[in-house]
Amino acid sequence: MISRSYERAMHKQEELEEGHLAPYEPAFNGPVRQRNCTDPICFLLFLAAVAGYITVGVTAWLLGDPRNILHARNSTGAFCGAGTNVLKPSVFYVDLLKCDVSTNSMAAVLGGVQCPTTQVCVQECPSQYWMLPNAAYAPGAQPKDYFQQEYCDPRLDLKTTTLTVQQILDEDLCPSFYTPAQSVSGRCLTNSKLLNTTINFTITDQLSFSETVSAIVNATSDIISTINNRGVWVRIYEDFAMSLHWILLGLVAAMVVSAAFLLLLRYLACVLVLTVILGVLGVGAYGIYHCHLEYTKHLTSEMSLSDLSFSSTFAFYLQLKETWLAFIIIIVVIEVIMLLVLISLGKSISLAVDLLEESNKAVSYVTSTAVYPFITFILLVVCMSFWGMTSLYLATSAAPLYRVVALKTTAGTCISVTGLESCSPTTFDSSEFSDCPTVTCMFHKYNNTGLFQNTIVYLQVFNFVAFLWCANFFLTLSHCTLAGTFTAYFWAFDKPGDIPAHPLSQALMRNLQYHVGSLAFGSSVLPLFQPSRIFLEFLSRKSRGPSNPLSRCINNITYCCLTSFLQIMNSNAHVVISVYGYNFWNSAKEAHRLMKRNMLRVETLDSVADVLLFFGKMLVVGTVGVLAFLVTSGTITIPHDIFQASKLNYAWVPVIVVIVGAYLISQAFFSVYTMSVEVLFICYMDDFERNDGTVLRPYYTTRNLMRILRKTDSMIL
Repeated sequence: MISRSYERAMHKQEELEEGHLAPYEPAFNGPVRQRNCTDPICFLLFLAAVAGYITVGVTAWLLGDPRNILHARNSTGAFCGAGTNVLKPSVFYVDLLKCDVSTNSMAAVLGGVQCPTTQVCVQECPSQYWMLPNAAYAPGAQPKDYFQQEYCDPRLDLKTTTLTVQQILDEDLCPSFYTPAQSVSGRCLTNSKLLNTTINFTITDQLSFSETVSAIVNATSDIISTINNRGVWVRIYEDFAMSLHWILLGLVAAMVVSAAFLLLLRYLACVLVLTVILGVLGVGAYGIYHCHLEYTKHLTSEMSLSDLSFSSTFAFYLQLKETWLAFIIIIVVIEVIMLLVLISLGKSISLAVDLLEESNKAVSYVTSTAVYPFITFILLVVCMSFWGMTSLYLATSAAPLYRVVALKTTAGTCISVTGLESCSPTTFDSSEFSDCPTVTCMFHKYNNTGLFQNTIVYLQVFNFVAFLWCANFFLTLSHCTLAGTFTAYFWAFDKPGDIPAHPLSQALMRNLQYHVGSLAFGSSVLPLFQPSRIFLEFLSRKSRGPSNPLSRCINNITYCCLTSFLQIMNSNAHVVISVYGYNFWNSAKEAHRLMKRNMLRVETLDSVADVLLFFGKMLVVGTVGVLAFLVTSGTITIPHDIFQASKLNYAWVPVIVVIVGAYLISQAFFSVYTMSVEVLFICYMDDFERNDGTVLRPYYTTRNLMRILRKTDSMIL
């Protein structure tokens, strides 16, 4: 029984707080059935945004082609590794020396990657040194005896050609030499380290071995520098496209881990919460220990921050002692914060566990709530896939450009060919350039000019904002649907006998029929203002205590901000929408007033349950994020024909996407218990304001829930 001193304190608090107690309504027994459409303007804005989102996606899909960044093109513009060349993923340069921009003006005009030489798609890059022997130039020599068809222009058939070896070389149809190469961004480039260790390898028209090496290295360096000069966003989209299937697999893993966590929470709440707390602290302690060992190991390292660059892997960063020192500081700070939070919670943790076990009863009575997160998971995956594919297609919507190029020039020939004239491979007529027998229409680059290309940045921003809005809308729809379901459970006087049939489907239909506008409003407002509200509440609490000018200033500023707008913006509005059918703003105000009238209970119990569930979300996100990092960094080896981590430009791109997706998915699954706790808590406070426990006005709160919350009241004293 609550003591008189506490009753007087609570009565005084209620007199000081805003709002009025909920009136007694004999006919009230749960969610209001007579409703009207709420926030119609937001509903129209959301429909317009979705329509624009779909329009941008369809336009991007019509104009874009992800093969532009996934596959390199040969000199005719065909993709290597796709279509008819699906088994030939790499581009081979027939005459690599023509890629040297310092000695070939045509290569300088084309930009380095697209050299004035025939480029063919090959299955594998050369693995040995080869040079056309002198015997090939003898009269009567058969080209098929010296050249390899794989490295020649596919339009040339060595078995039936009537061309001589010299004519084939003059028309740049086959190589006169090649060296061991490796595929870099889909192009066969010479390994300069192996080349420097080779002896007696010289090209016929070169004077020495050193000049041969220098010519090949210069040509290769020009290609590599052009590849490296690609924009960061191009590389990011390339990594995203390469790892898309693995990102989806990571999202499925997040779903499995979240579902397993909730299943364990259903039957072993106390053990699981204790395991999560000890596990999080233990992982942090081991992280500090491991980072200290690595820091000690790299104390004598000669590498420093001055050698730092925007590397594509973590290997270089992990060789710096400053990196491990930063890890130690970050983990220690996080560990101290978690310890302080857990110490401050104290006995409230056991009560929060009891509240979670009480939520298990609600879930067991309405089992459909345990299945609904899978529907939200599917909607989130569709939403993320639509965003990812639209973003990828927007980034690859540029059309290919072709230039008129001379593959080989001699004195007095190909004067009219400058490499600046555009052409089309389907309509190109080489007879118009009679002075240049080796003229061809060659792929140059992708067009990055024009009205559509100039607006791609804005379209990408709109695509991302629309994705966040839609993803948060699905999460908000899940919250309101679950809130409506659990309110139907709470306000059933005889549980489970009075619980209406199919409460989840009824709540879902009510939300879709009446509250799409409010859900759209909430899904756009809450993600923007909740971080600010939490931060200001933290400052407000920390500024309480000994009075000084700075603390008074901070307290006044945060109080004004919180009481005016930000504090009203919280997810408890979803519960009021599901119960009373108000619009979002009125629901947020009503929830805020109800929470203020019971502020002590809120701070004692509801926030503790939120912290425990947040730890669970972080455990899911951390588990999936670590697995994604181990895969992309190559620690977990996967067969190269399935996934090659070494080909990623930035290993952190798929990791970040998986972490963000895992967080959204964990939000969807943990919303079952989050909304259950919030509904039980808010409905309990509403029940105590409406009813007095007499025969005429009995409480709807279960005995066990009342026992838990009465313990909370005794802790407040």
